[in-house]
Amino acid sequence: MNRVVISVPRVLDSAMVVTQDTQLQIPVGTIPATTTAPYTVNRIQAIATETQMTNTVITPLGDNTHCARVTATVLIPLTVTLTDANNVQFETHTSITKNISVVLYIPDNTTFPYSISAEGAFGYDTATTTEDTLTITNAVTKILIRVTAVTDLLVPTYGYAPLQQADNSYSNSQTFLNQPLFPQGKVY
Repeated sequence: MNRVVISVPRVLDSAMVVTQDTQLQIPVGTIPATTTAPYTVNRIQAIATETQMTNTVITPLGDNTHCARVTATVLIPLTVTLTDANNVQFETHTSITKNISVVLYIPDNTTFPYSISAEGAFGYDTATTTEDTLTITNAVTKILIRVTAVTDLLVPTYGYAPLQQADNSYSNSQTFLNQPLFPQGKVY
């Protein structure tokens, strides 16, 4: 029997951190010089795939050999869509920074290499802006932290004999139609 190796990421453990701020003030980002104040916030959207973890510290817990406290600073980039006084719509880019502390299953380094990653989502009720500050009310941040490792899957494969070439002559049509589609009684 033949085997095919497929490498896929496997989630070993994960945790979700949810934070809520009644009022959050962050920089609004770079506003184009051609726009006119006052500004209206249309939408704020998180870019989950570009969430970054920095200052990651893994502290093993003494009572459990494979659990560790993971602390990190998570930066969630945001795209803010604004409208100026002339009803011209434009985008700025800013970010939210959150400090997290969770307990996760961490394998031994000698077993296989692992990585820790995060993805962030963001929601809010209302938002107002000045030229340099974005004020958000009832801001909710969700951060999904994952411990992943690349795992090899061994998938059994079965090789079948190739079919014979089709013959266009009438005399061989009965023998051709009586042949089995796949070999019977054998597994290669």
